[in-house]
Amino acid sequence: MKKTLIVLCLLISACKTVGVSMTRGGYAEVSPQVANEMILDSRQVVLLDIRGEETFRGPDGYIAGALSVPFATIEQQLPELLPYQNQTVLVYGEGDADGAVAARLLTVAGFRNVVHISGGLRGWIERGYRTVNAQ
Repeated sequence: MKKTLIVLCLLISACKTVGVSMTRGGYAEVSPQVANEMILDSRQVVLLDIRGEETFRGPDGYIAGALSVPFATIEQQLPELLPYQNQTVLVYGEGDADGAVAARLLTVAGFRNVVHISGGLRGWIERGYRTVNAQ
């Protein structure tokens, strides 16, 4: 019985959630498909768009439900974001690099469950997911 329990614990710890990878920066990274499923399946997800305000309101729009938190001002906005510190925070930028840097910054600031959407908004749109156009 004890041996079976140990094997079971090892198997559980070896399993990973499909489509989710952990980065060395301490945050998770998911594909747009997985991000879309997370958004649809959970009311506890906070979505942060770190692009500039002009781009957020531009022709490409933004992912429905996203809060505009421009990277240029994200450090000043941290006090406003603290209520989300224990929730799942999905972060995206225009592409990969900017969103990854913002995800790392939030992780360093103490956010416990930060998830970067791989490919950013470009990847989201390329895979056929819709955006909200504010114009």
